[in-house]
Amino acid sequence: MPPKPPPNSKKTKLYNSRAIRSESVDPAVKDGVLDVSQFLSSREYEIRAFEQSQLNTKYATSTRVFQSLPRTLRRRTASHNVKRIPKRLRNKALREMQNSVSGTPDKKPHLRGRELYRLKMQKRLLRLASKIKEMKELPRVQGTSVQEKIKILNKQIDESRKKRTVSLNNKVGAHDICATNALAPKPSGNMKFAHRQKEFTWCPTHIWHAKRFHMMKRWGFQIPFSPNQKCFRSTSRAAKQATLAYETSYYGEFITEFPTTESLCAWLTTFTKYNSPVPEWLLGSKVYNDWIYVDDKKFALGTVVVDLPLKKILVRVHPSVYEDFFSKVVEWAPEGVTTIDSRFALGSIQLHGPTALQSLAKVLHLESASAAVSDAWRWCSQVADSSNIPIGTVFCFFAKDPRFWKHPVNPPPSSKRGGDFLFENQRFVEPSVLSSLLSSEGRTASYDNMYSLKQLGKEFANHDPSSTHIHGASKLPVLIYKMANGTWCVNMPWFWVQPVWSKLVQVKSIKTAGMRQEHQINFERGIATYPHDFPYLFEGYKEHLLLEAATQAARAKLPLSKQAPMKVEGRLQLGCDWFFLRKWIFGMKLIDRKDSVAAHGEFTEERVRIIKNTDDLALVIANTRPESEKDSPIALFSRADPTHRAIVEGTYKPDVSKFPALPVVQVHLELIGKGTIRDNARIYEVTKNVSMENLVGFVTSGSFNFRQGSPTGIGLIAAHCKKQQKVYVRNVGCTTYSPARIRLI
Repeated sequence: MPPKPPPNSKKTKLYNSRAIRSESVDPAVKDGVLDVSQFLSSREYEIRAFEQSQLNTKYATSTRVFQSLPRTLRRRTASHNVKRIPKRLRNKALREMQNSVSGTPDKKPHLRGRELYRLKMQKRLLRLASKIKEMKELPRVQGTSVQEKIKILNKQIDESRKKRTVSLNNKVGAHDICATNALAPKPSGNMKFAHRQKEFTWCPTHIWHAKRFHMMKRWGFQIPFSPNQKCFRSTSRAAKQATLAYETSYYGEFITEFPTTESLCAWLTTFTKYNSPVPEWLLGSKVYNDWIYVDDKKFALGTVVVDLPLKKILVRVHPSVYEDFFSKVVEWAPEGVTTIDSRFALGSIQLHGPTALQSLAKVLHLESASAAVSDAWRWCSQVADSSNIPIGTVFCFFAKDPRFWKHPVNPPPSSKRGGDFLFENQRFVEPSVLSSLLSSEGRTASYDNMYSLKQLGKEFANHDPSSTHIHGASKLPVLIYKMANGTWCVNMPWFWVQPVWSKLVQVKSIKTAGMRQEHQINFERGIATYPHDFPYLFEGYKEHLLLEAATQAARAKLPLSKQAPMKVEGRLQLGCDWFFLRKWIFGMKLIDRKDSVAAHGEFTEERVRIIKNTDDLALVIANTRPESEKDSPIALFSRADPTHRAIVEGTYKPDVSKFPALPVVQVHLELIGKGTIRDNARIYEVTKNVSMENLVGFVTSGSFNFRQGSPTGIGLIAAHCKKQQKVYVRNVGCTTYSPARIRLI
């Protein structure tokens, strides 16, 4: 029989609290007579221990307001400010602090007149603040004294009331922000935080994320970058077994309206990879999630949703290229075609994992959906692994306000059997719902009588106990589709993102993630992440330059003993030095290796170094490196380009005055034996004696892959090496070359 397991920490704490210390010696009993006073004095220790044991038992399992939460529930900082905890717990928190050693700080005494003046000014300023909050705009104040500033603010308030024409249909301030053929203005948000959003707009769930995530200011938004806690392993585990959720409202969406079907098809043939005729599935039954083309060149990854009956399309692209692409579409648009900027009108949430639809169905409850859409959604949401559902599958329906349910609820079972209907190019879209989502009037109507938290609290206090939820009229249009990387994207009106997110994070199988975790999941699946892994594109090369500058700054802060040795790198930079690689590969063709190596450098009459060996070439490249770079020195290999074909075939003769962009191909690397792959690692051709002469590329993303159980990487190599199956990899500052197997992506 196995031994009894030892008690855990919680039981041990309870046992210790009930233990009473006692003494066996009793000097109070003499000749059978008990001396009471002597007995009490001799048992004083035992009596006090008994009283203390009672107190310990009472408070052993009691909870405090400021308690240590489980690791997954902890926020970024623990606050002891009572204003930052729920109102129902504030009095208890104050009592706990008074009973503690430090206690609550005493209030500093003030003179009566001074305190009275301060209270009056606070009252006037609070009235002003409430009026300014109604204005939904920042005040402009130029005055010397407080009284003058208040007069100016009152004038501005009167003027703004005359200008205001927008009337809200709800108490939470939700409204639609869009513009036709122009970029929409940024949302002002709460006036308390307006100054913080002048340059970088907050996403709808910013307050929630700011307490639990590291935030990043990029592309005009405050973006959730990564959770505060270590989550590398748990992220990989959740992607394989549960659901990862990240808010992506910072992605840009615009809607283009067409007068005819022909003009709509012309847009698709211009900006997607398909030429005329457009495939039937692209006209509504499936979603396009692939490359967006501009001037017949790859521009960025994007999503296109087509609504053929209304002659509208919804386009969703990365925020780094949104404004540029929006302007190009407006320039292209013929007469009658209008483009509506819906960046701040539509928000989105992405979910990844086998239980993504199961988790989503616990929060989104269908409202007046057709039988076909309802049955298809319920069947797909109960599939054990949503990766079996085809890419491009789309659902569109009305959902009730998820806050009407206090907790996530499992949906009713589906009556359908088998998923053959998914492969028949059927359309699971309610036309009225998609029309509502793609129009400003429809999005505004979805905000009608939107409940505030106070209203929800009253409804829950008065609702029927036998009912599982409260009953209300609020509903939101939802568009759900599967992208090429297996992630499900949920589009909805901007101000509905926060209510949906607040209920989505209550689902036990969901783990929240940020942009860094999205990169990790793509990396583990061998998928390149835009724009990080695309340095041959304009935005990708900008990202590369930023990362290289950050790497240099981080290295400069380290002590000399901790810095990576640069002697090993020679003339290479710490990052992926594409500028060096381009000139190095073309320059190697200009060196006559049969000539003897010169002892000293030789120069022309114009004081230009003559390139006779690799040292001369490296010095020339280092001396010609510009201070700032704009255009990418590399380009994706294209068979249609005659220069690229000549470089790959080895027949190209480079011109010393001007080198073309180096054609490259994207590859996936996997180590054959021991070793590691890190970001910016160098890739070499396989030869007997590997040296700098064999440099052919760099690793843009490299780390340990939990999905494969070994280090892997995503990188770019010169196109003339694309037929090779093995390469050598060397990390920055290291001298070890590790063999790796490569395949084209």
